[in-house]
Amino acid sequence: MIKKILFVCTGNTCRSPMAQVLLESKISKDHSLHSAGIEVDSAGTRSTYSGAMAGAVEVMRDYGLDLTAHQSKLLDGGLVSWADLILVMGPEHVHEVISRFPAADSKTFLLSGYVGEEGHVSDPYGNGIEAYRECAAFYFYPC
Repeated sequence: MIKKILFVCTGNTCRSPMAQVLLESKISKDHSLHSAGIEVDSAGTRSTYSGAMAGAVEVMRDYGLDLTAHQSKLLDGGLVSWADLILVMGPEHVHEVISRFPAADSKTFLLSGYVGEEGHVSDPYGNGIEAYRECAAFYFYPC
């Protein structure tokens, strides 16, 4: 059974932290998921160790979630070993995770494909608030 899920994007300031808090919220509200002991984390392939982007914080606030304390972190071997499932935002992340951590090949998937959607999760970084809303909606509705 998958118990430890890791979301990965580039900087760990937008897409993966939003995915993390949205799934954590879903788990906390679903007794069977909560009692299964599912854990969620996020990281970036090129993290600069900063907080979540203002757009991500604002949109998560609209969902009743708080990203203000988030601190980005760089994907490392410990996180890869910890995870049972690694869900990444774009094809470049699949390539990077597997090239850096070959043992992760069997547990690394493009998030969109994993939930039965086409394409990838667009990066809202540097775009307006609507891009952050569209990104969050991707996570919220297919799951």
